[in-house]
Amino acid sequence: MSSADPTTAVKHRVQVRIGDEEFVLRGDAAPEYMQRVAALVDAKFTELQAVYRHVPRHRIAILTAIHLADEVERLRAENRELLALLEEAK
Repeated sequence: MSSADPTTAVKHRVQVRIGDEEFVLRGDAAPEYMQRVAALVDAKFTELQAVYRHVPRHRIAILTAIHLADEVERLRAENRELLALLEEAK
C-alpha cells in the first residue's frame, strides 16, 4: 500500500458522547482537539434538542449541522474582512 492510504494516517482514537450517544472518532488530530470539537457539537445538539423537544433526533442532528455551518460561514466572512483590512493597512 502507498503512504497516501488514508487508513495508515489514522493515529488517534477517541470515544465521545454527542446527544446521549457514544461515537468513536479516529484521526490525526490530537485527542484533546477531537474531544473539544465533539463537545461543541454536543452542546449545540443539546441546546437545539431542548428548544425543539418533539423534533426527531435525526432532524436535530441536521439542524445542528446547519447552525454550525452558519457559524463557520460567518467566521469566514469576518476573517476575509479582517484580512482585507490588514492588506489596506500595509
